[in-house]
Amino acid sequence: MLIEPIFQAIDSAQRIVLVTHQNPDVDGIASMLAFTLAFPEKNCLPLVEELPSNALFLKGIEKLRGPEDIKNSLDMDLLVIFDAQCEKRIPEDIRTKLKPKEVLIFDHHQREECETFQVSSPILCINPEEASTTVLIFRVLKALNIKITPDIAENLLAGLYYDTGGFRYENVKGDIFKVAQELLDYGARPSYIARELFENIPFSQIEALKSLLQKLTFLKDKTIAFSYLTFEELKALGGEKALNDLAGFMRSIRGVKISAFIKESKPKVIKVSLRSKAPVEVLPLAKRYGGGGHRFACGFTVNNISLEDFLKDFQKTLEEYL
Repeated sequence: MLIEPIFQAIDSAQRIVLVTHQNPDVDGIASMLAFTLAFPEKNCLPLVEELPSNALFLKGIEKLRGPEDIKNSLDMDLLVIFDAQCEKRIPEDIRTKLKPKEVLIFDHHQREECETFQVSSPILCINPEEASTTVLIFRVLKALNIKITPDIAENLLAGLYYDTGGFRYENVKGDIFKVAQELLDYGARPSYIARELFENIPFSQIEALKSLLQKLTFLKDKTIAFSYLTFEELKALGGEKALNDLAGFMRSIRGVKISAFIKESKPKVIKVSLRSKAPVEVLPLAKRYGGGGHRFACGFTVNNISLEDFLKDFQKTLEEYL
């Protein structure tokens, strides 16, 4: 990791805007907030599409702004993208307002070839071997000799804990427990984070789970599990912020190798979350549809197709894939 270009970009910028991907998760949001708290003198503007319910406990959450707060195009010295690499991964109602002079990217997904806001040479801090984007931020802050406060440490550990599923996933390797120990030493509270992430389920999530279970379908001797929510169901639940990792829940079923959670985000807009158990990888499947992510956890969006037609085609695709 070349730290000098990162330092120069942050140090010289007067106006910094922070963004993360569509359907934001705890890792992306925690990374943005940790960065914001680490550089208070920069008056960072962190933007998020919609705030998932399991991220409400993060420190500095009140600093987040949404698309409704952007009245005009945003001119900025530096745009920092967290937990994503491509312009197309950023929510459209945020993306179209961004006019950056320079782009800095922190991400731990597989490398993608894509456009990045017409900036010829974005500064890349990308390592698919890292367990979370917050780990990348932690290493950068240490390299820059930035003071890591208990609030920053707690956000960083929350992203790590979330993206490893409580240290259960295949991305738990290397010095990750050493990193966790350091964050504890800086003041992070693991039991508090675990309780907020996994033992604070909102009622809307239970209602979503009920709908999912009613339509849960198994394929190929119960090695594939999928379910879906219609636009009307999603609307009744309060939108996508009501949903956490339902695809991960289906993957946890004994014998299941691949799970797919499908939601009709808008009429004729379908979003799919894919999960799998090693050694089966689902990233190649997501890439067929223009998506991305990790080898065992990824997703994609398709437009201009009805939910009914997509389900018919995708069921066949899943059966042929495994």
